[in-house]
Amino acid sequence: MTFFSNKIKFNKVLISLTGIIFITLQACGGGVKPEKPKASPVVSAKKHKQFIRKVKPEFATRAHLVYLLMLAEIAAQKGQLSLSVAAYLKATTLTNDPKIAERATRVASFARDYKSAMLSAERWAKLQPQKLDVQHSLIILYLRNNQIDKAMISADKVIALTEKKKVQGFSHLVALLSNEANKKAVLELMDRVVAKYKTRPQAWFAHARLALQFKKDDRALVMVSKAIKLKPDYEVAQALLARILMVQGKTDKALATMAGLVKAHPDSVAHRSSYARLLAIAKRYDRALIEFKKVLKKQPGNNDIVYAIALLTLEQSKLKESERNFKKLLSRKNRVFESYYYLGGIAEKRKQYKQAIRWYKKVRHGKNRLAANIRVAQLLAKQGKMKQARQYLHSLDRSDKSRAVRLYTVEIDILSKAGKYGAAMQVANQSLKQYIDDPDLLYARSLLAEKVNDLEQAEKDLKSILQREPNNVHALNALGYTLADRTTRYKEAYNYILKAYKLSPEEPAVLDSMGWVLYRMGKWPEAIKHLRKALALLQDDEIAAHLGEVLWVSGKQKEARKVWSRALKSVPESTHIRNAMKRLNKK
Repeated sequence: MTFFSNKIKFNKVLISLTGIIFITLQACGGGVKPEKPKASPVVSAKKHKQFIRKVKPEFATRAHLVYLLMLAEIAAQKGQLSLSVAAYLKATTLTNDPKIAERATRVASFARDYKSAMLSAERWAKLQPQKLDVQHSLIILYLRNNQIDKAMISADKVIALTEKKKVQGFSHLVALLSNEANKKAVLELMDRVVAKYKTRPQAWFAHARLALQFKKDDRALVMVSKAIKLKPDYEVAQALLARILMVQGKTDKALATMAGLVKAHPDSVAHRSSYARLLAIAKRYDRALIEFKKVLKKQPGNNDIVYAIALLTLEQSKLKESERNFKKLLSRKNRVFESYYYLGGIAEKRKQYKQAIRWYKKVRHGKNRLAANIRVAQLLAKQGKMKQARQYLHSLDRSDKSRAVRLYTVEIDILSKAGKYGAAMQVANQSLKQYIDDPDLLYARSLLAEKVNDLEQAEKDLKSILQREPNNVHALNALGYTLADRTTRYKEAYNYILKAYKLSPEEPAVLDSMGWVLYRMGKWPEAIKHLRKALALLQDDEIAAHLGEVLWVSGKQKEARKVWSRALKSVPESTHIRNAMKRLNKK
C-alpha cells in the first residue's frame, strides 16, 4: 500500500466527483434522466435529512451514499481531511463497492488517521479478501496501531497469496516492511513470522535482511546464521552473512566468506560483484579493481560496474583510466550528472581549473548539484577572482534554509582563506541576523573569530551551540582545541575534548585534538599514540605538524623529519608544518 506524503500524490488518487456519482447512480439503477441541477450542487445537511424522510428506504440509502461521497470529495479538495475521512468511513457501511472502502483507506492514511484507515481497510478486506493490496494495507495499519497479532494474520495471507503466484512471500514482506518507521513493531512481527515458519530458511533470511537494514547487526547475524544452518548451500544468505560481518568490523572473516562463495561459483556475476564491493569498502582497492574488471569482461555493457571502476581508479589517482570510464558513461548517457561532477574533480586534481569549472557547471541536477556549485565558487576564489566567486554564490537559489546556510558558510570560508577577515565577519554577522543561532553559522563565526584572536567571541559562539546541542562533537572539539592551543586552561580543554572523543573515538580531528591537549599537559607518550592514530586515519598536514612537533620534543627527531617531509610532498606550502619547524628552530 502506498501512503501519500504530499497533496500532488493525494490529488492523483482522489475519485473524481463525476466518476463517483456515475458509478453510484449505475448501482442505483439510474436510468432516469437527471433534472438540470440548480445553482448550488451542495445540499445542506438539514435539507438532505428532510429529503431522505420523503423517499423510499432503498433510495434513501443510495441518496445518502451519494451525499456522503460528494461531501468527502469536496471536503478533501478544501483540505478538510478529518471531515472527508469521517464521510468516507460512513460511506463504506452503506455500500459493498470495494473501491469506496479502498478510497476511504487511502484518504484516512494520507490524513494520518490510522485508526480510521484500519477500519476502512478491514471493510475493504471483507469485500476483497484475496486482493494483495488490501493485505499490504492491513499489515502496515495494524503495525501503526500496535496490533501485532492482527498484523501476523495479514502477513500469513500475504505469504500465501504471493506464493500462489510463485513469488517468494518472505521477500515480498521485506519489500513491504523495509520503509516502515516503526522498526520495533516490524521486528516484533518478524519474530512471530520466524516462530511460525521456523523450518523455512527464507523466513530467517528475511528477518536478517530487515534487522541489518534497521542497524540491528547482532540480531541480523543470529537470524542469517539460522537460515544457513537450515540450508547450508543458501548462497544469498552466505552473501548477507559477509555483509553483516563487514558491518561488525570483522573484515577478514567477511572477505573470506565472500571469497569462498566466488570460488564455489566462479561464473556468478552477482557474487563476484558483491566481493568486489566488499573489497572496496575494506579499502583493498587493487584487489577490488581486479574483481570488478573480471565482472566487466563478462558483462561489458554493465554501466554500474563501469561506474564502480571509474570511482575506484579515481580513488587510486589513476586519473586517465578514471576519466576514460566516466566519459564512457557519458557516451552511453548513463549517470550523466555524476560523471560531470567527477570529471570536474579530475580536472581540478590536474589544476585545470577552467576545465573543472566547465564540468561542474554542467551538474544541473542530482545529489552533487550543490557540491558542484560550491566547487565553482571555491575554484574562482582560488584563482583570485573573489568578486566573481561571491557573485556566483549570490546568484544561487537560497529558498531552502539548509542550502542558504551552506552557501553562507562557504562564502565565509573563502573570504577567510583569502585573509579578508573583516568581510568574512560581516557575512557571518549578517547571516546570523537572518538565521538566528543557527549552529553551522555560529560554528563558522567561531572559527573566524579564533583566527582574528577574538577568543571571547569564539568561546561564546561555541558555548551557545553546546547550550542547545550538548553532544555536538564539532563544537566540543573546536572549543577544547582552541582552549588547549590558545590558552593555559588545559584541564577545561581536556574535558571538552574527552567528551567529543567518547562520542566519536575514530574521528581524526578529535584524535588530533586529544593528542595536542595531552602534549600541552606534558603527557607526551599518550599524545604520540593519539596523533599517530589520527594521521593513520587521515593524511593531513596539520596533524602531521602536531605529531612531528611532539616527536621532536620527545627526542625522536629523525622520525619527526620523516613525518614532516612526507606531508610536505602532498602540501608543499603547508603553514602548519612551516610554523612548527620555525617554532622549534629547525629546517
